[in-house]
Amino acid sequence: MDKALQLQYLVSGRDQSGYVSLSRDTTSAALKKARELLQEGYLDVRICTPQGRLLLPDEFDGFET
Repeated sequence: MDKALQLQYLVSGRDQSGYVSLSRDTTSAALKKARELLQEGYLDVRICTPQGRLLLPDEFDGFET
């Protein structure tokens, strides 16, 4: 499948500078980036799955694959 057409996970969060939204190809990559953002002090960190489900930080551990 063409990479441009591939569904991706979107990881987002905000800090004092503004919002960031980053795409990741896999569940594990999305979880890793979301945890990094939390460690860096970002707020409102969430993951949107390719199916449109929004995951909040308290759901990250249960979403491991």
